[in-house]
Amino acid sequence: MYTTTARRIILSFRLRAKVLIMALLAITIIELPSLVFGQPEAIAQSLVTTYAVLSLALPVIFVSGVVSGDFRSGIFQIWLQKPIDPLAFYLRRFWEEFSIALVLTLLALGATRLGIAALGSEPVEIGELLDTLPLTLIVGAMAFGFSAWLPRGSAIGTIAFAIAGAMAGERLPDLLGRPWSWLADAVLIPMTALEDFRNYLLGESNAIWIPLARIVAYSIGWTALGALGVWYTVHRGRLPNAEQP
Repeated sequence: MYTTTARRIILSFRLRAKVLIMALLAITIIELPSLVFGQPEAIAQSLVTTYAVLSLALPVIFVSGVVSGDFRSGIFQIWLQKPIDPLAFYLRRFWEEFSIALVLTLLALGATRLGIAALGSEPVEIGELLDTLPLTLIVGAMAFGFSAWLPRGSAIGTIAFAIAGAMAGERLPDLLGRPWSWLADAVLIPMTALEDFRNYLLGESNAIWIPLARIVAYSIGWTALGALGVWYTVHRGRLPNAEQP
């Protein structure tokens, strides 16, 4: 990778500092009335909401430009000249950027728990916070997929599909007959699996392996789609054509 892990992390934060600060300011402004004037219960709920938004925003911020940013700037051409496999390179980049987003999400989870405990309000069950982590994984993989195929607007595409896919994935598969419901389950966000995972964390269900397998499979599918996008750009896309005289 030609640079140390610590330096790559620093560079990642530098590239995304403005967007990250703007996102934090937007969330703070929205939740400010509850944080300043609310009762302890309202403040606790505001902290939970802030954490939930961050757990979805962070993977978009860090992953959505991991491929498309290089495509736009032309740095991709530099990597093609080095003795590395572009596909392996960008899969590793995706994993590194997602890991940063995941670590920040876990730090936000810990800060949320500490904040609620400091308020002295009724504690929020850890399951009500951990249930967002599978969606963090899904959104991160989705952002990689959009980034590999969309030179511009990958973040907007990820957010739009996540919202639409969550709304449709909650109801549409039940309304469709076979085999269309299978197709809907494969394309749309698996909301039933996420709900089953949440129920398991809250002790309301014993089912865990099937919903977890669906969540992991869906994330792998989006990662594979992103890998296909990288391969297509290298071998069939605009870059090979641009290199021709």
